Amino acid sequence: MKYQGSEEKMEYLEGRNVKLRPIVKEDLVFLNKWKNDERVYRYLGGGFLPISIDIQNNWMSDLMDTTGRNKRFIIENSEGVPAGMVGLYSINWISRNCELGIFIGELQEQGNGYGYEACRTIERFAAEYLNLRKIKVYVVKKNETAVQMYEQLGFKTAGELQEERFIEGIYHSVLLMEKMIQVELPLNGGGIGPISY
Repeated sequence: MKYQGSEEKMEYLEGRNVKLRPIVKEDLVFLNKWKNDERVYRYLGGGFLPISIDIQNNWMSDLMDTTGRNKRFIIENSEGVPAGMVGLYSINWISRNCELGIFIGELQEQGNGYGYEACRTIERFAAEYLNLRKIKVYVVKKNETAVQMYEQLGFKTAGELQEERFIEGIYHSVLLMEKMIQVELPLNGGGIGPISY
């Protein structure tokens, strides 16, 4: 972990062109904007359901909490502007696996590689700091852009849930994709080295 900040120091995970940082109260404005955008949320697990900023404010403590089985982070672009959110969910400390969830909420930032790099960065965090060995993701089969990204990241399809999610009046199938995290130990015997892709 590295530090950044002006008045306050903020911990973050750094990727090539993104930074992942813990969620703070001030992120409510971004999170509510993204939650209320059908183009952002239609394929996500909870689906699209507009919500008031006041109700979403009640959830902020849970979203900010990284002490339990869920670890959520804001994705910042190369200029330090919030672009989306990524998280590890349902962490199983015994079996050392978890689920991955991600979205780029700022539409103008989609297609810039931030999602891909955020996944690589959080995967590295999962391996090097949480000692996790496997990541799973549920992705709507029709969401071809997401499926291709996960394939490029090394995820393999483990199964398909037929007509699992109701989106825009149609039931869609969901792919269960998984990836074993592979790490390389450095030759000098110190710490864990880079994730191999």
